[in-house]
Amino acid sequence: MMRRTKVIATVGPACSTSDQITALANAGADVLRINCSHQSTQQISELIDRIRSAAPSVAILVDIQGPKHRYIGSEQMLHSGALITFGLSDIGLSTTTDAREQGIEVGHRVLLNDGRLEVVIEKVGRDSIEVRVVQGGELKPGKGVNMPDTEVTDDLLTAKDRSDIAVARAKSVEVVALSFVQKPQDIEQVRELVGANVMVVAKIERPQALERISEICAVSDGVMAARGDLGVELPFEVVPAAQHKIARTALTQGVISICATEMLESMTTSTRPTRAEVADVTGAVRDGFDAVMLSGETAVGIDPPHAVEVMARICEAAEKEVVLPNLFADTNPMRAGVTASASALAKRMSADVLLSLTFTGHSALLLAACRPTAPIVAITPSEVVARQMRLVWGLYPVVVERASDLDEAIASALTAARKQQLIEPGNTVVICASRSNPRSNADTIWLHTER
Repeated sequence: MMRRTKVIATVGPACSTSDQITALANAGADVLRINCSHQSTQQISELIDRIRSAAPSVAILVDIQGPKHRYIGSEQMLHSGALITFGLSDIGLSTTTDAREQGIEVGHRVLLNDGRLEVVIEKVGRDSIEVRVVQGGELKPGKGVNMPDTEVTDDLLTAKDRSDIAVARAKSVEVVALSFVQKPQDIEQVRELVGANVMVVAKIERPQALERISEICAVSDGVMAARGDLGVELPFEVVPAAQHKIARTALTQGVISICATEMLESMTTSTRPTRAEVADVTGAVRDGFDAVMLSGETAVGIDPPHAVEVMARICEAAEKEVVLPNLFADTNPMRAGVTASASALAKRMSADVLLSLTFTGHSALLLAACRPTAPIVAITPSEVVARQMRLVWGLYPVVVERASDLDEAIASALTAARKQQLIEPGNTVVICASRSNPRSNADTIWLHTER
């Protein structure tokens, strides 16, 4: 059985040499993530080159840090019920703009120490706020600050973010993930910077983004359920429902979805996941996510390749019991006409493989969005497109030069799939391609029985 759900592994101190990167790819990592929060721009550039050399077929995801706010004031004890004054700079906000112009209002909550402490704003000054302590405790510098009720109007990108994006574009990475998205315009801003050839994924980690998930999906190539900050800014008990909403909205609109944060957290220090973690990954597969992500488990874990192998095994086991609905075709009958028909035919005939001939990857993406029961072998002449498709549910990209004659192109595609043992004698194959123009959407379906 070919695994449909893709595995993203974060490259960090525990797996940043060329040999370690190769080991991650060999263990089953489809995408390697660079977390810009822990790398200088120069280090990001060097790491991209190292990944390209050590694992040339995997996709690279550059995760932009964004304006993560942290407490930089003095250490103090917050007592429940007490009134405290914070300067805007104390909580990582700009002091060049009036607090009210930054969206800060009386009644808004401020969560400190990554959600462990809670205060509510009672008075807003120009460059300070007076707050009432609701949940007290020790507050130390460097701890995260979250403002779940406030749509922060600061620039979404820091100077470092812009430099990191410029490197990602220059190095032709496949995916850029944007932190702390609040509205569709945030994605449009970054798309102008990365250019047309880089996929942009919106990290959903603020309530404002969750409320606008449909609008954000409409302008993104994908969305990520970034459960770390999302679990701070939302009550923890509603995070599973939010995760499900993110996955289903992405499915309906035909964009990529990623489930992230603490999926196999115990494997940072252990060789086995907990049963709860296995259930968590299984739940993400059942929700229909394209990919599941490992963060600290590989970046600083004791055995990064083993964590990838375990994640892949859990996904494979979960997929045996899951048939996902074709929400995309039901909602977008015009966009998904031919690909939905191919998917339905493959299911009805219990086909072993769907073969998609695609230049840009678009037709293969539409086919994957229909969540067919058969794996999709996506034939493309572009190595860049092939790497991008490593992130997409159910797609197995193969790079093959495209003949101008369609019959020759199909024959070459079948030969390449045979060589990689993606089809076998006796397999029923549903082929999806375009007769009218090799670069246009699929318009024709063929049936093939492998002899």
